[in-house]
Amino acid sequence: MKKNKPEIRFKGFEEEWEDMEATHIFRTNDDRNHPNLPVLSASQEFGMIIREDLGFKVQHNKDNEVGYKRVVPGQFVIHLRSFQGGFAHSSIEGITSPAYTIIEFLNMEKQDDIYWKYVLTSKDFIKRLETVTYGIRDGRSISFEDFSELGFQVPPVEEQRKIGTLLTTLDKLIRKLELKLEKLRNIKQALLNQMFTNVNRGVHSTIDKIQEL
Repeated sequence: MKKNKPEIRFKGFEEEWEDMEATHIFRTNDDRNHPNLPVLSASQEFGMIIREDLGFKVQHNKDNEVGYKRVVPGQFVIHLRSFQGGFAHSSIEGITSPAYTIIEFLNMEKQDDIYWKYVLTSKDFIKRLETVTYGIRDGRSISFEDFSELGFQVPPVEEQRKIGTLLTTLDKLIRKLELKLEKLRNIKQALLNQMFTNVNRGVHSTIDKIQEL
């Protein structure tokens, strides 16, 4: 028997999650003729980002940007193939490739975009998407029609916000620990270099850095 209540809940939430198809949650959006907005690119880790922030320039005809699609905060961009992870959340406004599909909520008051950011980039979702996207590994991109066939168990928007906030907090903590780990690796390498080249040069300052962490 299918369960519409997760085993782990936030306190105060008892309502069953609603079974809904994607077509009853999302719709496509095709808004063009905004060439003055920054060009965005899709990334698997950070969602939609300003192309110039990637650190390299992409040669293209600026005149074509009138045909690029506008993206606003809270929307999603279908940009790749399912086995690569093909949905990017946008927290910024800009324009992106006309080859991409922009989707948004049918009712923004009943959905939380941060919660759905995690749903649409989860391994479980990507695996399910492959079941309705035939030929995807042969180079066919994801279409909204493919995606719209999928069903979801949808919590109330208040619970969505709680879940999204928790996962965002965990991501920030993970990032903070990753940066700390990288710093420790660099310090370790510096110690090894100093210890085996000149014992008296810089070792104490490096140890001081470890104690500051």
